Amino acid sequence: MTKGKKFNPIKKIAHRRKRTVVKNKRRNGLLKKAVELSLLCEQQIYLVVYDPEQDRMIQFMSEPGFDIEKVYQKL
Repeated sequence: MTKGKKFNPIKKIAHRRKRTVVKNKRRNGLLKKAVELSLLCEQQIYLVVYDPEQDRMIQFMSEPGFDIEKVYQKL
């Protein structure tokens, strides 16, 4: 058995400023992964991130004419 880091449960970051920094870094990483998945694997991606603290929504569409309604109709 190998020794490694102990598992720390994920919980909300208490300090608002620190939470904002982490949120921005992770959101940018998520957008980067979405772009990579779209380009490398020819996937159509529609990503929406909503920030209730700033009442702001960020959208990423891998194709300009991406129609989310068509996707829902196929499900």
